[in-house]
Amino acid sequence: MRRIFGIILIIFSLFIALGGIVTVEEDFGASMFGIFLISMPIYAVGHIVRTNVSKAKKNGFRWMWAYIYGVVIVPALLLSFEGYENLKEQTFSNNQFLLFETIATDYIGGLAILFILLLLGLFCFPFYETTRKRKGIIAIAAVVVTGVYAGYQYMMWADYRGIHEVDGLVTHHWNGEEHIVPYEEIVEIAVQPFVKYASLSDPTDNTYFAWRLIFFTDKEEPITYRLWLDDDSLAKGNRMKELAQSYNIPFGVIPMTEKQRKEFDFQLELKKLEKQPFYLFFEVD
Repeated sequence: MRRIFGIILIIFSLFIALGGIVTVEEDFGASMFGIFLISMPIYAVGHIVRTNVSKAKKNGFRWMWAYIYGVVIVPALLLSFEGYENLKEQTFSNNQFLLFETIATDYIGGLAILFILLLLGLFCFPFYETTRKRKGIIAIAAVVVTGVYAGYQYMMWADYRGIHEVDGLVTHHWNGEEHIVPYEEIVEIAVQPFVKYASLSDPTDNTYFAWRLIFFTDKEEPITYRLWLDDDSLAKGNRMKELAQSYNIPFGVIPMTEKQRKEFDFQLELKKLEKQPFYLFFEVD
């Protein structure tokens, strides 16, 4: 009976922690209070109740680290990525960017995910079956990699690209290099619909309809931006069409294939989008 009651306390504490994680962006203070001052003590008491004080002294660090790892470290790392991306987009998109992408340098832009995966592995050090000395080395490595990750995020703040309302196509790299294609150098803009079909070998993969904005110039390779089948992307597409007209840039839509049209209509129905504005933009009946 005592063991069951202890498990119930642990489960209850984790529900409280989950509530704190879900609301952390809305009320950070209240979330931290719930996680550390309410949930964590109940979690610790639950382990003592389900075992005994002697076992709690022996395994207490690992139990508490399991809590910190699952409730604090994992969500913090995931939020550090998502929150950073959102903050960066909000900061620059409010600066006359019609369309904004948080990464311009492809070959290092995805390193954030690798950093997160590495840190998730390193912060598991209390659970590794190895010597205390090696655990200490892993712990130090986790701290060092955390610092490098923070420096990487700071460096990548200046790495972005987008469509600026005034300047044109702006690409700014992390090393300070900037490349701008003004609207006067754009000779044509094309809308290219496409369908990404789900992989048969991956049950989690989905089929979706999307489209590309392709900018053609006389001096370089076409520059492409990807958009989606939603109201926000449609608004951006219409605004881009207005800018093209104001700069006398030809703006055209590549006709859909029969399969693309079927998926287009199906996705409009599925997402419950108003059809007429999309038909008008994609020039279909």
